[in-house]
Amino acid sequence: MNLPPGCELLLCRFADQATGLREVRGRVFIDEQQVPQEEEWDDRDPHCVHALLRCDGEAIACGRLDLQPGAPQQGKIGRVAVLAPWRNHGLGVQIMQALEAEAIRSGLQSTWLYAQVSALGFYERLGYSGEGERFMEAGIEHLAMRKNLTPAH
Repeated sequence: MNLPPGCELLLCRFADQATGLREVRGRVFIDEQQVPQEEEWDDRDPHCVHALLRCDGEAIACGRLDLQPGAPQQGKIGRVAVLAPWRNHGLGVQIMQALEAEAIRSGLQSTWLYAQVSALGFYERLGYSGEGERFMEAGIEHLAMRKNLTPAH
């Protein structure tokens, strides 16, 4: 899948692209979904590789992969967001593929995430399987999901 003309996908540290990452996450999670700011902005951002998709200079989609070695969060993908006008064009898939490729380059054998129940189909189409029971996080129902990144032998 190719990016639309004028678009670029960056893998970066939070500090290097904080303005764009904050813009997308703020609009999607805080404004649209009413996630409290204190829950959106956590201490994990410095430990993550972030994917940021820009089109004509505007930040439009993002996600992150926690790569802190030995931490319980290692391999967790999160904060995947696409601005409303850009949804349903495959951009979320591109964010996920970039983060999964980074996980493989980093030696991880699987990735996991907490999927909003409304997005379960999206993650299932990408090969994620649900684990355990649904739970509430930031006032939104979620399900833990995992994907094996290594081919089955």
